[in-house]
Amino acid sequence: MKTTRDNFWETKQLTELTHNEWEALCDGCGLCCLHRLVCDDDSIVATNVVCKCFDIENGGCKNYEDRFKIVPECMQLTLQRVKKFDWLPETCAYRLRHAGKPLPSWHPLISGTKDSARTYGVNASNHIEETDDIILEDHIVEW
Repeated sequence: MKTTRDNFWETKQLTELTHNEWEALCDGCGLCCLHRLVCDDDSIVATNVVCKCFDIENGGCKNYEDRFKIVPECMQLTLQRVKKFDWLPETCAYRLRHAGKPLPSWHPLISGTKDSARTYGVNASNHIEETDDIILEDHIVEW
């Protein structure tokens, strides 16, 4: 993890980030791992059901490297797609930096603590894990 002495997130545009810097922007909250549904009016709603690959106890993806093989519908957040991902939480570093906004004080890059998003309460750890018998429409939530 980068230290606060190298504030690349403040000095670089998203287009200038290295792969490692891009990955470091993720705060590990897992809120992007919640299932979402597209409504008839094309709006997107979140559920409290987290992807089967999400590690509820420790946070993060249990199979990050193979996540697209395990969950083909997993959406990879890329520079080309970031502006389309307005369904990401308002606290998401990718959304914030795309809009030219600063990272929150609890972000791991600023706090220096990997689990600071979870400690601050920004996480998917209090959600339920996906199973075959869950009806997602019964688990719609508002942020």
